[in-house]
Amino acid sequence: MFFIPLVALFFACTSSPKDASELDLTDFKQKISYALGADMGTNFTNVPEDIFAQLNKAELENGFYQYLTKENLKSVECREILEAALSNGNGIDTTKHKMSEISHCYGSIFGEMLRNSLVGKDAMDEINPDIARIGFANSLNKTDTLIPIEERQQMIMNFNNDLNNFAGEEFMNKMAKKHKHDVKEEGYILLENAEGTGAPIDLTGEYNIVYTMTNIAGDTIISTLTDPKLSDLENAQVVNADDIVFPEAWKIAAKHMKVGGDYTIHTSHELAYGEEGLRAPNSPNYVIQPFSAVTIYSKVLSQGERHAGVKAKGMEVLEQAKNRPNTKVYPEGFILTTLEEGTGPKVKKGADVQAHYILSNSNGDVIENSFMSSSQNNQPAPSFSLNGVVKGWQLAIPEMKEGGRYKLVLPYDLAYGEQGNQSIQPFETLTFEIQVIKSGEPGTLVQPRQPQQQQQFSEEQMRQLQEQLKEQQ
Repeated sequence: MFFIPLVALFFACTSSPKDASELDLTDFKQKISYALGADMGTNFTNVPEDIFAQLNKAELENGFYQYLTKENLKSVECREILEAALSNGNGIDTTKHKMSEISHCYGSIFGEMLRNSLVGKDAMDEINPDIARIGFANSLNKTDTLIPIEERQQMIMNFNNDLNNFAGEEFMNKMAKKHKHDVKEEGYILLENAEGTGAPIDLTGEYNIVYTMTNIAGDTIISTLTDPKLSDLENAQVVNADDIVFPEAWKIAAKHMKVGGDYTIHTSHELAYGEEGLRAPNSPNYVIQPFSAVTIYSKVLSQGERHAGVKAKGMEVLEQAKNRPNTKVYPEGFILTTLEEGTGPKVKKGADVQAHYILSNSNGDVIENSFMSSSQNNQPAPSFSLNGVVKGWQLAIPEMKEGGRYKLVLPYDLAYGEQGNQSIQPFETLTFEIQVIKSGEPGTLVQPRQPQQQQQFSEEQMRQLQEQLKEQQ
């Protein structure tokens, strides 16, 4: 008599929840599954509201779930569909594909992203995809109130850290068994793929190096390779051991490496980027996640005095600039080429100036382009005071006329010197293409900075501060 009801009860208890009301958030697997799905759904808060309103929410959810649960789907096809639908910048183009298909593909991107993250850490069994789907749907519909966002973010971060740590340990144990004779006492593993015939690696120098770092799944994180078909020399870059791409394991292993040698290093997070990981410059996003083991492939083609390469390249740029027509070499060291003679007055020393410019380094790489940034931000050309720019500009801009276009080459001592800055390496020779729009007296184009007022304290406030300091001692 009780057999059928008991079986039905058993399956009811073990089947996945159908909606958020059936979730048991005391169960960690259910809670983290919901949190991960909801976190993926929050990506759509960055989609403009007028575009988001057109998307089919059911198909977004279906696409997310399909790519989360199934392997070998045609994600390339979906990316092509999205590119066709979203590339014109004027909303969603449905001339080639239906909105349901576009929405399905849009959701699939985030399902694939989550799946790849979990598979890379061998953690698909750690979550319930059906519950992740509920979290994703709730987040899309802005009804995600089950887990406060701060708690959810911390929970996901801890979950990922634990997965990274465990996966890294498993990876290093596997590599240690496979290469037991190559395990070094510090804990990293060094494989000599090809013996070096040059000098030992000198950590005080700089290297022309072919270098690739991957995660334990084999995905490339950092690489000098631009084209596998090119030679090592064409794929190499010049860096030194202080560069962030070199973790501690590489520096320790350098004592075993020689110029010309081809080496592979496997290292745990302790000798890589530790518990903090590595973030992209000026970004909250990780290049390398905390607790991540990594693999490094490197081949030093040559080494020499630090910064010798950029100095030599800079001298080459300066010599080439001297041979251009309409060019003048100034005693201070800068070189100025007139591309188009200005018809306005000459800029005065110390003036305010409005000008567009394109800045390139000695390799010809464009670092800044004010034409592009002004256009993208719908802003006028930048204005600046000659009293607040690099020395080379202070000297060279007064040699220009309003309305003119010029090419200015600055040796490093007239630019950012031996220190460089965030986007410019030390000893870098810089080339500017400058279009002078107008100039004026100081304060006419650039508002002078107001001196900061020092905070004044009353005698009573000073007495209270002194008492607080005494209590802390």
